[in-house]
Amino acid sequence: MKASKKLIASAVCVSMLASLGGCAMFDKDDEGVLKAAEDYATAIQKVKLGDITDLMTNGDDLADTLDYLVNDTEGMPAEYSDICAAIASTISYEIDEESVQSSKKNAEGSVDVTWTLVDYDAIFDQVSEDGGDADAFIDALTADDADTQEISTTINFVLEDETWLVDDEDGDVLNEVYAFYADAADYSFVPPLIDYIEDAYWYYSDDSVYTNFSQIELDIITTTEGEEIPFEFTYEYYLNGELIYTSDVCTDQGHWIEAYYGPNYDPAAQVDANGNLIAGEYRCVMYDLAGNVLADLTCTVETLEYSEADASMIDDVVWYWTDDDDTYIDTDSIELDIIPTSEGQECIWNFYYEIYIDGDLVYTSGAMEDQGYWIEAYYSEYYDDEIQLTDDGNHIPGEYTCIFYDLSGNEIAASTCTVEVS
Repeated sequence: MKASKKLIASAVCVSMLASLGGCAMFDKDDEGVLKAAEDYATAIQKVKLGDITDLMTNGDDLADTLDYLVNDTEGMPAEYSDICAAIASTISYEIDEESVQSSKKNAEGSVDVTWTLVDYDAIFDQVSEDGGDADAFIDALTADDADTQEISTTINFVLEDETWLVDDEDGDVLNEVYAFYADAADYSFVPPLIDYIEDAYWYYSDDSVYTNFSQIELDIITTTEGEEIPFEFTYEYYLNGELIYTSDVCTDQGHWIEAYYGPNYDPAAQVDANGNLIAGEYRCVMYDLAGNVLADLTCTVETLEYSEADASMIDDVVWYWTDDDDTYIDTDSIELDIIPTSEGQECIWNFYYEIYIDGDLVYTSGAMEDQGYWIEAYYSEYYDDEIQLTDDGNHIPGEYTCIFYDLSGNEIAASTCTVEVS
């Protein structure tokens, strides 16, 4: 009897232990959560969009957004898809099995996953700095010794109909791992523009010296091949060593690649009472979009007081773009130029002019200021809104007389040309 009681007592103890620990033991489903995490991580690694959304509670809601993120290439650079595929091929993951938590009763679980993929931003910066193109970037992304980055995530699950599904309503894990699909849209590769540059000089300067100029201009001179290459660039201007202006991104193409500075480009440009740039040393540095220097030159700006020109400083008067008979045929613009003497070229010409057709006054200009080898008086639709034109948009035929006056109204030059229509 004593022995049988002991057996009964032992059985009772075993029964009590089972009832006490069974709830916790049978409530967990770590293996189910780990299996679901493995399936989900594999789908992400292989970019299997249908599998990804099937394994999520709200996969249908995210399907279109995910497809747009991964597959839409409209407006993207030509190499975009190949770059994204190269980055995606480097995705790997590690599931931290020690971090798994699960409760069938609460229908929830979680596990930490660490993702590893190539450090594409760092590699892009290096390839761009080296002047590489998209092919060089893709090669660097998939190199065995490419730098990598890690992304730590926690994947949450809910239990629905005995199936563990990823609970990530906003797609946070996907957005972190697949961030490169958005980042790659901004990658562009700058051709080695320096190879297409023949020279650079200060346009309209006298050996890099400007005297009484309101605007200065550094020009890159391209090679013959370079004339066909679009230049995208930025530039900076410095005055006496101090940065005063940084341009937006500029696009130019042809024989001259131009970087301007003056009040038309920088409202904060310092000018004198005559509207000319103040004197000093102006340096311009032009860069490609990768930050490589394309040109770096300095010029001198001087301001001088000039005497005023007068009629005694006229060497000749010429109708520009005409034959020896001062005749224009089928033209929409005429131009009379005073050719000053050497002394007159160093002076300021303040004047206005009148245009007559067959003796009738048709146009009076405003006050003009000019200097140099040509002192110019134009007549065209650009200057006179009421100009008389033929049906073809050209000047009507007749004798056109232009008279220059100083600002006191004294005549200083005059000439007549003929306009004909064919």
